[in-house]
Amino acid sequence: MLIAFEGIDGSGKTTISTRINEELERRGIRSHWTTEPTDGPIGRIIREVLEGRMEVDHRTLALLFAADRMQHVIQLEDLLEKGYTVISDRYLLSSLAYQGCDLPMEWVREINKWALLPDLVIYLDLDPALALERVKEKQLFHTLHKLRSIRANYLSLIREEEWSSRTVVVDASRGEEEVFQTVLNIILKKLEVV
Repeated sequence: MLIAFEGIDGSGKTTISTRINEELERRGIRSHWTTEPTDGPIGRIIREVLEGRMEVDHRTLALLFAADRMQHVIQLEDLLEKGYTVISDRYLLSSLAYQGCDLPMEWVREINKWALLPDLVIYLDLDPALALERVKEKQLFHTLHKLRSIRANYLSLIREEEWSSRTVVVDASRGEEEVFQTVLNIILKKLEVV
């Protein structure tokens, strides 16, 4: 099963997804944590752009994310074939929500059309003002205006038929432990462990 964690920067995706992966492994469930952008060569270029060390236009960045995802999908297919539950810190919805702010949404969908659809999306919803208080390092998308636009995209996307049936919205403004327990229960139910 492919489980994607989504949400704006600062919503707790990395913290909660890594804890979930550790808990699944502790329970004897074969689990693998991964992230986008990846640690591969394309992912490293993306990180340079996000951190402001390299400048590219929006189309180039969207294409870099799509290329990085293609490499990621090859890894995901292998892991899923071997019977792992894969926990991904960001995935396809991130490109649609983020790149869809600056580019036509249909174009962003088109360059990502070959990506596997996740079996479950955990969308950690958070007010952008609170998200900005949480982020430690400022990056390309870390402005209130930009995060509001990205959140609006997420909320619009997850109402679409393709996403609504596979997405669970979790209030990420609550404490870490409460969010973790909520997400764990959702995932265990989906895995039919409880």
